[in-house]
Amino acid sequence: MGILLWVVGALALASGGVKLRGRVRATVGTSRIAVWETVVGALTAAGSGVGLARERPLAWTAVAVALGLVLASSVAHIRRTAHLRHLREESAESRLRSYLGNVRSSM
Repeated sequence: MGILLWVVGALALASGGVKLRGRVRATVGTSRIAVWETVVGALTAAGSGVGLARERPLAWTAVAVALGLVLASSVAHIRRTAHLRHLREESAESRLRSYLGNVRSSM
């Protein structure tokens, strides 16, 4: 059970870290659920080393919460990315229409 806790904690920690890094690099900001995913992942991984595995109900609860946060954060991240891509496409289309309108009016 200790190895399962460590693996799930590492998964949540890495997943949250990658999502936060990607959002910050894209200047979108941070996601609260990704921050919580990172924190819960770190606590779960640390808990595996301090004996959380001996408390079976608590250990299974930590695994379920960490995996639930990974899933929820992934869904939120995918939805946000798709929405931003749609906004960028609309912006590019609007700029192209404006440019073509200016080119036609100058002829």
